[in-house]
Amino acid sequence: MLTAYRQSALLEAATRVFGERGFECATMDMIARDADVAKGTVYLYYPSKKSIYDAALNGGLAALDDRTGARIDAAATFRDVISAFILARAEYFLERHDFFRMYVAAIAQQVMDVKARPSEFAALVDRQTRHLEAAVTRAIARREIRRVDPGATALAIFDLTRGLVARRLGSDAGADFADDSAFLADLIWRGLAPDDSGRKANRRPATSKGKRQSRAEARPRK
Repeated sequence: MLTAYRQSALLEAATRVFGERGFECATMDMIARDADVAKGTVYLYYPSKKSIYDAALNGGLAALDDRTGARIDAAATFRDVISAFILARAEYFLERHDFFRMYVAAIAQQVMDVKARPSEFAALVDRQTRHLEAAVTRAIARREIRRVDPGATALAIFDLTRGLVARRLGSDAGADFADDSAFLADLIWRGLAPDDSGRKANRRPATSKGKRQSRAEARPRK
């Protein structure tokens, strides 16, 4: 129990330091000071800066994946799935600003490094999008949404959610994501809704003038 507690405290400290400083500028000394332990204690559990960085990042991603998956599984409809996915991730990152900065930096590194190999991080990200992709596939089968590419749709929702969180955390606006999350969920839903419902939503009701014109055009000419 003491070992688990010590590791948890070290990972929390590492997340704060890496989130504030970035991987290159962070040091094991900084992590030890933040955790209020001797530097040697950090090395007892993690032999290098890279090892504690990987443990902090992958631990945070696993917790995020668990929360997101549970919310998706509890959703009754695909529209609920969209809202659940956005809110679960937004709330998680709101609670963990430093982890979000680590997360964004790790994604940027994956994008920029053309020689990057598949890693546990990439696998966890893929697992999150696959969970959402499976929900998209089920929604298509139930005809809840129109036919789309499930993988591309899951990635688009994934990226839009990350963008929403980044914008809110980087602004002076309040930390309540409810309104923005609801707007984004509605926007995504409208784009995925069945074609028939989309046409009905865009169809304008005929005015009384238009009705009179239609009846006039329908009358046979003398």
